[in-house]
Amino acid sequence: MSRRIKLGFNGSGDSNGTAVASKASKGVNTNSFTQSTSSRKPTAKSRGNAHATLNSFLTTASCDGGDVMSLASTETLANNSTYTIIVAWTNGDYTNDTWLISGTSNDAHWGIKAGGADVIYKADGSKGSAGERDYVINSTVGSTTAYTFGSDVEMLAIVMDGTGSPVVCDIYNIDGAKIADAVQQQPAGLTVSFPIDHIIGKSDGTLGLNGELINIEVYNTALSASIIKGLGNKYKLYKNA
Repeated sequence: MSRRIKLGFNGSGDSNGTAVASKASKGVNTNSFTQSTSSRKPTAKSRGNAHATLNSFLTTASCDGGDVMSLASTETLANNSTYTIIVAWTNGDYTNDTWLISGTSNDAHWGIKAGGADVIYKADGSKGSAGERDYVINSTVGSTTAYTFGSDVEMLAIVMDGTGSPVVCDIYNIDGAKIADAVQQQPAGLTVSFPIDHIIGKSDGTLGLNGELINIEVYNTALSASIIKGLGNKYKLYKNA
């Protein structure tokens, strides 16, 4: 269960209010995510200064919707590969589409559609089969529960296993509940490779996370539902009860 990318903003040690210019991955890919443009840098929130939804020991990176950090070299999740993406944040505002993790090539991305009731995916391709897909999560079609992302602590888990037929792509929330079966809803494009170049927004600083980022992790395996539920329970402990 090795991590390809791990950006832990909890416990960062940065001074409160510092503009985050660089953050090293603690996964197999040890390159740093960086940002040189001042207006696009997230802001460090030290212990006692993170959003009120979190316990006082938490640290985060506050993002205003116009921030983005970019990886020095592309981390490519290959065609027909297996991976899991985990993103945890709080105080989310979903007025606009939110790209949580993305690639420069063909504007590939995983994120949340405006309104918080759909997960969005765009493959690395220019053909119609690689177009952006909306995976509805406020319906029980292809899922175990209906869900809409809110302003409290949230976790999104995307589990892709493209090695077999049919492809598996299940999407989970912080409760460990499956909120979408992407293959059942719209299978097209899911087996195309996915490049990772940016987090919390598009390369030009638009469509970014408006909230406070806790962690982003990318695993090179399809994590089990029980492991995902355990990760969700961990983030639930971060809540300010």
